[in-house]
Amino acid sequence: MSTINLSEISGKKILVSGGTGFVGVNLISAFLSNGIKPIILDYIPKNTEINKKFLPFDIDDLELINENITNREEIINKVKAVKPDYVVHLAAMTNLTKDFIHAHQSVKVNIIGTLNLLEAIQKQKIKSFVFLSSSDVYGDVQPPFCENQQIFPASPYSVSKASAEMYALMFNRVYDMPITILRSFNVFGKYQKANRVIPFIIANLLKNEDVNLSSGEQKREFNYVDNLVDAILLSLITQESNGKIINIGSGESITIKEVALIIGKKLSKEHLLKFGAIPYRKNEIWDMFCDNKQAKKILNWKPRISFEEGLNLTIKWFQENLSKEKNEKLE
Repeated sequence: MSTINLSEISGKKILVSGGTGFVGVNLISAFLSNGIKPIILDYIPKNTEINKKFLPFDIDDLELINENITNREEIINKVKAVKPDYVVHLAAMTNLTKDFIHAHQSVKVNIIGTLNLLEAIQKQKIKSFVFLSSSDVYGDVQPPFCENQQIFPASPYSVSKASAEMYALMFNRVYDMPITILRSFNVFGKYQKANRVIPFIIANLLKNEDVNLSSGEQKREFNYVDNLVDAILLSLITQESNGKIINIGSGESITIKEVALIIGKKLSKEHLLKFGAIPYRKNEIWDMFCDNKQAKKILNWKPRISFEEGLNLTIKWFQENLSKEKNEKLE
């Protein structure tokens, strides 16, 4: 558990968009463990039942604004009515493929949705607005990725996140809004669904199914979700982060093959790992890791939980939850 002192935001109104998503539920849990009850802004369609396995708290105990972030008038009116002191903006369309079919959705959710939220709080005297962006905005550039280098987003998702960053920075400069942008590098951990590489590998191995992978020579850096939560919390209470873009990552990369072999060894199921079963993606990026000096300097942040420890915690969570519903396919 984080030891960050949150006394200055205790008793304040904290709005978390995307609060029922992977990062959101881990952040909400951190708030609750500190005696803070945030307000959730998220869209849960009618007749949709939330899988409680991915929700570590009783949502009925919290205030929920159930509204699609793309609905400008409703978002503006409902957020204005809340009058939040702090806002953490996590809500996003997160399909990372380069298929243009996702472009319009990413524009609606990630750009227009962010603009709606910024507009809703434009005239309110909030103390901090933290926007979670992504390392994907960098594109195929030489690592380590630095906040001040030119970016080359190469997918509808990354273009939309880069555009949302620009809107956030504009509101910071023009309207003097206290905004921090965090560029998160590959995050993993408990309550994550198996549509990312680490939970995908773990879930399939636990179900004794083959794991079809590329040859796995591409390198990525991975950051356990509690480390990202720490960075979000620190950004809320650190005035020096105002107007800054800050990388949040370990600063080290590892091949996908190594990651899969480590997990396979921990579960004694290396034989189920099928390297080379699928081709590399077009325009594959071969190495991604960040320069995290800004995070250390401005936020006094560093990864609290190592990659190895994070993997152990993630595997334990999947073991406990898959064992409850062995026949359920995680998506």
